[in-house]
Amino acid sequence: MKYGLYLLLVLVLMCLINVDSQAAQVVEENQVILADRLDDSEKITIDGKLDENIWKLAPIDKAFITIVPNFGEEMKEKTLVWAAYDSKNIYFAFKCYDSQPDKIKTSVAQRDKTSSDDQIAVLLDSMGTIQSSYELYVNPSGIQMDALSSAGGRSDVMPDYIWESAGLITAEGYQVEISVPLETIRYKVDKNKETRMRVMFYRQVTRLGAAGTWPQMRPGQTDLNCMNSIIYKELGKKGLNLEILPNFTYSHDADRIEAEKWEKTNDTNIGVGIKYGITSSITAEATVNPDFSQVESDLFQMEINRRYPVFYSEKRPFFMESQDVLDFSIVHDSMSSLLERGMMISPIHTRTIVDPGWAAKLSGATGKINFAVMASDDRSPGWVWKDGVNPYQGENALFGIVRTKFNFGADNYFGLLYTGRHFSAAGEKNDVGGLDLKYRFSEHLRGSFSYLHSMTRPGEGLQTDHGNGVNVIFQYLSPKIVSMASYERYDSDFYMATAFQNRVGISRFWLGFGPYINVKSKLVPWLKRLVPYIHYANLHDLGTGLNDISRVFGLYMNFAPMGELYLEYRVEDEAWQGKVYDRNYVIALGQIQLAKWIRLTGNMYWGSQIYYDFYNPFLGTDRTISLGVGIEPNLRLKLGFDFLNSLFKDRYTHDTVYKANIYNINATYQFNKYFFLRGILRYDDLQDKMLTDMLASFTLIPGTVVHLGYGSLYLKNQWDKDNGVWIPGQGSLMQMRRGLFFKASYLWRIK
Repeated sequence: MKYGLYLLLVLVLMCLINVDSQAAQVVEENQVILADRLDDSEKITIDGKLDENIWKLAPIDKAFITIVPNFGEEMKEKTLVWAAYDSKNIYFAFKCYDSQPDKIKTSVAQRDKTSSDDQIAVLLDSMGTIQSSYELYVNPSGIQMDALSSAGGRSDVMPDYIWESAGLITAEGYQVEISVPLETIRYKVDKNKETRMRVMFYRQVTRLGAAGTWPQMRPGQTDLNCMNSIIYKELGKKGLNLEILPNFTYSHDADRIEAEKWEKTNDTNIGVGIKYGITSSITAEATVNPDFSQVESDLFQMEINRRYPVFYSEKRPFFMESQDVLDFSIVHDSMSSLLERGMMISPIHTRTIVDPGWAAKLSGATGKINFAVMASDDRSPGWVWKDGVNPYQGENALFGIVRTKFNFGADNYFGLLYTGRHFSAAGEKNDVGGLDLKYRFSEHLRGSFSYLHSMTRPGEGLQTDHGNGVNVIFQYLSPKIVSMASYERYDSDFYMATAFQNRVGISRFWLGFGPYINVKSKLVPWLKRLVPYIHYANLHDLGTGLNDISRVFGLYMNFAPMGELYLEYRVEDEAWQGKVYDRNYVIALGQIQLAKWIRLTGNMYWGSQIYYDFYNPFLGTDRTISLGVGIEPNLRLKLGFDFLNSLFKDRYTHDTVYKANIYNINATYQFNKYFFLRGILRYDDLQDKMLTDMLASFTLIPGTVVHLGYGSLYLKNQWDKDNGVWIPGQGSLMQMRRGLFFKASYLWRIK
């Protein structure tokens, strides 16, 4: 535990340099917003016109203060905000002035695909607990993007909520209206029939490379800390309501088994999800045959020569909700977007539940406690094997998750966690219990701690192994400096069946430091901020006794129009298969919105790299360059071109080990906010693999959808008629697989 002593020393130093060392509520609320109540005879049409009487009342006329590119500057473009409500919805309206309305960046696009547009947002802590918030974004065309954030620092864009929005570009800028049904959010009513929520407003101006909020968000604070209260009187407790979401999926697949012979299969899946609102803040949910989204496929990535597996996000709607409560404190924070992740990527990665037949969940909040209880089966251990006989065929494993979080002021919380996986047929059993704590020592200094204990029995009659996991993080952020320190340790016998974890049997210390430098130069007016930084990490392998040491020297640049660039030089000692390799390399990562119609992205890796072979590893030279171009010829059409080139050579012989080129072309035409057509072409010349994907998609509201898709896989193969086998890598590209799928679902809300 010697690195723990280092971490303690870092904490002491942080506290010494912290001029605001009192532990207290970070921001005192300086204003309470009283939302305007609509008369029962009044109605708001969500069209962006702001012609209703309620919007003629006095608006919230406050200066938005920047968080990007620099902190604390008044935004150049003015924003007015209104808040209203009736017995069924809460409403917000925005009037966004812009001195150059012809340069407003907007698009008619698929939901959640507008992050590079001008936009406004409502960040709403509907329970008023300072633990989580709904993030509702709208661009000038009225297209939505939403997310769920937590006090743990996580912001998840995967959930889609039911709410209405509209935008309208005017000669003065643009206007937005938002309507949020009370059934969509969780809230509580006090004994005085008042509902006190907390809110923050956000605006992004792409051409200026600027984003700001009201109230002001300062360095080191989260949006949850800085929100103002908004009061709704006699909102009333929402009546019990029921949501039913049946879904139907049909797929037709064909695999080429010989040169002129195809094997065809058809599959039909019918499932249903049910959600019941027990109170305005607690819901119960259940699903049978939960739907896996075939619309948003996993990313097409290069997976050759990777030490750790690729992480893929959850995409099933049932499992994506309540992530704010399930969020658990682990080492995943970073000072750069190059992401210095810890060894545990996610403690609750529900894609470990591979093939659920059913799942159930109870979640919500009561008082200062947030909770979630979930159970599910998994049919994958009982799948039929291609080779041999599965002795547990038809048997299911069971998963259970229990999570509670108790808020005790500001964005502080104490939490408990249990996860388990039991496969009784094989006698397998894994139970993990843990606790975590997040505490803000002052305005700029925040810390977190977590502990996990696992008990694992790999089979009937076998010994139960015990293991521990510890995570500690300290973060100091001020207007002038950013610094972070973390420590994590996982015993060799630690195992968590619900987690996505790269490595156990390690003890790792990480430290990073960098100053903020605001740039105001007429020579480089496009450059807004510089952050030079250094990182140091030391990972000790508890089994081999070898150390991985990393030293990083980096520079972050932020500029206008909306863009950023990371440059890093790394010197590392990395242990692999009992040997320590000396590595040094350069990484670059950047993106910029050059104009309304074109966006550029790129990253580069250049330097030494280990060839991760178990039997014959060696040190090589890797040069990987990735470039992306996004083009929007008009509001509705989006074209994307991505290219990756990777060349790996033996460092000493200079022989080429592999050379790969990956091409990705996609085109999307959005007819309106409900319906789009999309085509994708992907080619990997290393694996001689090409994929095509075509999709027609209609989404009325989240849950009510119709999708029709067709895809195919081409491989470089040649049929050997004499031996009756395929010879990979020879001949020409041949279509080896094709598939058609149709999906429809409809959301019923019954009050």
